[in-house]
Amino acid sequence: MSFSTAAADESGAAAEIAAAIDGADGVTVLFATTEYDLGRLGRALSRRGIRRTLGAVTGCAIGPDGFLDRGVAGFHLPSARFEAFDEAIENVGEFGLPDARKLGAALRERLRRRAAPERQAAFGFVLVDAEARCEERLIAAIGTEFAGLPLVGGSAGDLFFKPLGQPQRATRLLHRGRALRNAAVLCLVCCDSPVRALSHNHYRPGRRKVVITDADHERRLVREINGRPALAEYAAVCGLKKLPTRAEHFASHPLMIRIGGQYFARGVQRAYADGRIEFACAIESGVVATVATPVDMVASLRGLFADLVADIGAPELVLGFECAARTAYMRQAGLTAAIEDLFKAHRVNGFATLGEQFNTIHVNNSFTALAIAAPAPA
Repeated sequence: MSFSTAAADESGAAAEIAAAIDGADGVTVLFATTEYDLGRLGRALSRRGIRRTLGAVTGCAIGPDGFLDRGVAGFHLPSARFEAFDEAIENVGEFGLPDARKLGAALRERLRRRAAPERQAAFGFVLVDAEARCEERLIAAIGTEFAGLPLVGGSAGDLFFKPLGQPQRATRLLHRGRALRNAAVLCLVCCDSPVRALSHNHYRPGRRKVVITDADHERRLVREINGRPALAEYAAVCGLKKLPTRAEHFASHPLMIRIGGQYFARGVQRAYADGRIEFACAIESGVVATVATPVDMVASLRGLFADLVADIGAPELVLGFECAARTAYMRQAGLTAAIEDLFKAHRVNGFATLGEQFNTIHVNNSFTALAIAAPAPA
């Protein structure tokens, strides 16, 4: 089901993917680092008969061989076991509740007509261009329309890793061989295996509270925290001796806000010389947040996977959206190899994201995933 390749070009990658999936019947989902052109990759796959392709650009793909800083990873859902329904959402920045209702009605009708009755389990996943900065509205609309359906997603892009590596107007998504920007891709899947959606982080909320006192919600910019310049106050409440200057410097201490009884992280994407902080999620004036404290990341993930296996058995696939800030934290702390081993052991396939979506919420600094149980022995 899963594959990865580090082929030198799109043609070579397409050849290796075609050999790995052994048949084009079904949906092929892939995650490519920015060295690959999505349009050329889609066309190369189409020439090999693999036309139903969904994909995203990333700075780090995750596949059977672990983390790939250069390569293509992905998985194939054969139609013999999975009934999938996918749609591209173009001009995603303008997508709202009326659009979600229309899309939901169309997809439910397709499900009613085509889904086999024995395929009772269902889930959805979303890929979205991070540059559109519309994830909160998008996932709230889709999640509300498909309430009760396990839904996860990831924001595509590479700016966190290589700020000059992806120019504006670059295409970040692939849908049926066509490269897209300012778009999202939604896929609903029915199957006969148990599925579980989860969103995990390795932080605990600290005792120190802060108030966002001046923010630009649309641009995700915070100018003041506790009435003081945001960057200086952030450094003070986190106990940092120097002002952080790069996004990875914030990875150890994101802010956390409480939503529905659960704490979610709000990660920082960049800091500006004038003291403003840009977050990877929308954040508003008046929000009360707490400074997060990291716990043992490896032990935390090990416990997560142990609980997952106890619940549904060994997974056949874990579609994983791993926050780019977490991958930066792993590298800083020397944890990459240990976490890579856990991911390989539990068949994680996905990519490092610039934001994660979980049910109706856009989150940061998380490992958000959808696990599909292995089929029962015949």
